[in-house]
Amino acid sequence: MAKKKSKDEKSEITIHYLGNNALDVTGSCILIETKRKNILLECGMIQSCGNPFDDFKINAQPFPFKAKNIDIVFLNHAHIDHSGLLPKLICDGFRGDIITSSITAKLLKPMLLDSCKIITGDAKALTKQKKKDVFPFYNKEDVITTLNSIYEYDYNIIYEIDEYISFKFLHNSHIIGALQLELYIKNSLGVQKTILYTSDLGSFKVKNHYVANNDMCTKANLVISESTYGKRTQESAPNREKDLEKIQCVVQEVCIEKKGRILIPVFALSRSQEILTNLYEIYKNDSKFNIPIFVDSPLILEINKVYSQVLEGEQLELFNKVCNWKNVHFIKSIEESKLTIADKSPKIVLSSSGFLVKGRSCEYLKQFISNENDMVISVGYAPETSTFGKIKNKYPLVKIDKRNYENKCSCITLNSFSSHIPRHELLSYLKGIFADSVFLVHGEANGKQEFKEDLENEYSKMCRSTRVVSTIKDGVARL
Repeated sequence: MAKKKSKDEKSEITIHYLGNNALDVTGSCILIETKRKNILLECGMIQSCGNPFDDFKINAQPFPFKAKNIDIVFLNHAHIDHSGLLPKLICDGFRGDIITSSITAKLLKPMLLDSCKIITGDAKALTKQKKKDVFPFYNKEDVITTLNSIYEYDYNIIYEIDEYISFKFLHNSHIIGALQLELYIKNSLGVQKTILYTSDLGSFKVKNHYVANNDMCTKANLVISESTYGKRTQESAPNREKDLEKIQCVVQEVCIEKKGRILIPVFALSRSQEILTNLYEIYKNDSKFNIPIFVDSPLILEINKVYSQVLEGEQLELFNKVCNWKNVHFIKSIEESKLTIADKSPKIVLSSSGFLVKGRSCEYLKQFISNENDMVISVGYAPETSTFGKIKNKYPLVKIDKRNYENKCSCITLNSFSSHIPRHELLSYLKGIFADSVFLVHGEANGKQEFKEDLENEYSKMCRSTRVVSTIKDGVARL
């Protein structure tokens, strides 16, 4: 008599939730094992709001799999918490294909070269601190090899990798070039299973410039969805019109009436271009508006070059107008940056990094934070433990680069500029997908649990038995 197969032996598709996105909101990495190929959904760095050296040590750790055994990596967008460990994967022996959209492929060059520069600097600083050699976990050559391993595909076309695996990209409004992935895998009996991976998903309703509208998936066996705004406290819908009014009010109050300065920490990719475009549209016809706007980030300059290459028609025309606006000054040297930081005259500054962890935005913050006439504006997701979270929550002292600064500046948050889908929209989208199961990633634990409960209630109202799972690190799913 033949031995009865166990459940594990019967499974031909196994999904391993290996990245930190199973616990929190950065470090995306999901492994899909099939009988014939091993597939990674993204390979991103952990980017916490704590000590960057701690992040370095975690990101430098070996992968929980052999890189040489991975056949394909799908990359849904170019943010470093989704793409930043691709060169390390190459360094560790990966020789497969990296599959993404054309725009994401072009954005990866400046993003990964900048990441390489940062980890090289961190390695040198750790070497000095520890008094022993600490090496970066990848170098420029690994970045070049990564870029040469990329294959570009279009949206809404089904492509076959082989007779068992095919895929389709869906548009995603998260950032320019972003995508959702529908992955189709046939088992040995020819039965096809569909996996939807949203990655970070943008809003269906709040329209940012330069991004495509979301496509909608309607059916999948397994959905792997982000849940960044899973907490019930995120119920309220973001209001772009109101946020634009707030910008006008604070510019009038801080820069014109108080003669103060405004710092807007931004991510170099997408957020900086979006905020700058909105400032242009608010003030382009105001001949009396003479407040200078400084954009201080070498990476923003490089990404702007990519925008100029990939945008077309009216979008390109608008972007060129924004970049050539008389009020905008792009800082191109460290000397010019130092002069702008020291200058106390009224101004608006857009600078990276967006989390105020490191970069030139921190140098501006050191000058602004103790001045009650100055302001910091948050334009996206900022954890309570982040520097901005501490400013917002009125910590009397805020540590920046190991030194405490008095927290006297004012601050506001503009929620409509987040590139993540609002909670109510995500609920609506997911309950509209006929799925056997939904796995939630890219969210804080309590928020994921609250969202899981509410999504289950929505399915129950519809008399659907869809299973909802709040993922954990090293969690496993099978199809």
